[in-house]
Formats: sequence, C-alpha cells, structure tokens
Amino acid sequence: MSTSEGSFSLISPKPGVLVFSVAGDVDIDNSDLAEEWAERVRLNDGELTVVDLSESTFMSSDFLNILLGLRQDHEDRGRVLVLVASRHAAARSPLETTGLSRFFTIAPDLASALSLGRHRHGGGEELKGAGPPPSAAV
Repeated sequence: MSTSEGSFSLISPKPGVLVFSVAGDVDIDNSDLAEEWAERVRLNDGELTVVDLSESTFMSSDFLNILLGLRQDHEDRGRVLVLVASRHAAARSPLETTGLSRFFTIAPDLASALSLGRHRHGGGEELKGAGPPPSAAV
C-alpha cells in the first residue's frame, strides 16, 4: 500500500495548453484512476500538454506505460508533450533508470515547460528527449 496517496489535477492556464499535475505515489492502488485522468488528457485538443511530476513521490511501471501512451498519442496527433521533473525530483529516477528519459522532453520546472511549448511551435529546440518510444512495454 502506498504511503503517499496519489492525486491528479488538470488546469488550462491559457488556450491550447493543458497542465496535468501528478502528486504523491502512483502505484497499483491508483493506476486505474491515473489512466482515467490520462484519458481526459487524450480527449483534450490543445497543442501543448505539460505533465507536472514535480510533486510525484513514486511512479509504478503501470504509470510509466501511461506516460508512454500519452507520448505516442501526442506524437500521432502532432501535439507537444513535456514532462516537468527537476534533477532532484523522485519522478526523475524511474525515467532515467529505465532509459525512458531519452524519449521525453523534460523541463526542470513548469515555467520552462510552458516556454518550451512556445518555442517548439516557433522552431525552437527541445530541452531533452528525442526519438521514437520503445516498442516494449515497461
């Protein structure tokens, strides 16, 4: 059982931008709920989605797969997906340990992620991440 129950929220700070915030543990106890929230993200038609993992304390392999699914959905639809995880955030470790960090654009904070979305549409460069997602599930 998780020591820090996960929580999720969605906000749209401006038109075309969605911020999906994840806090606490995302594990087997709440992976179905995480998938429901991710489906809300998929239904959004904005140009930029930011997944803010800065308050996440644990991410299960199920949640890593959810993130991969969001990445593929965004790529297929020509949308931008940026993860927020500072170098010291608990969320950064599973992304780096599994090698998934190289498949995502990762920003150190929300302001950088929002700025990155603007630059990517204007020909700017990504902070981190490139290439297709791995074919095997985590």
